[in-house]
Amino acid sequence: MAALVAEFDAYLGRGRADLASDLVGYRQHAVWSSREELLQMISELRAVIAPRLTHRATEDRARYLLSPIPFPAEEPAADSD
Repeated sequence: MAALVAEFDAYLGRGRADLASDLVGYRQHAVWSSREELLQMISELRAVIAPRLTHRATEDRARYLLSPIPFPAEEPAADSD
């Protein structure tokens, strides 16, 4: 997490950060998954990301960091109503 925060801080510190045009975003989604479903989702994400890891730098490419971090979350509190 420290590395992620440091990289984002470095991006902001470059003085030319434009979150909208750079397509910077943080997305968090809560999903209910069995272990098998989570393994399938991780496999699918790898299938999408892996081919792009071989891309080389070109004039029209910017380097982006992707940091998916799946972890178990506490269950939401039950309604008290």
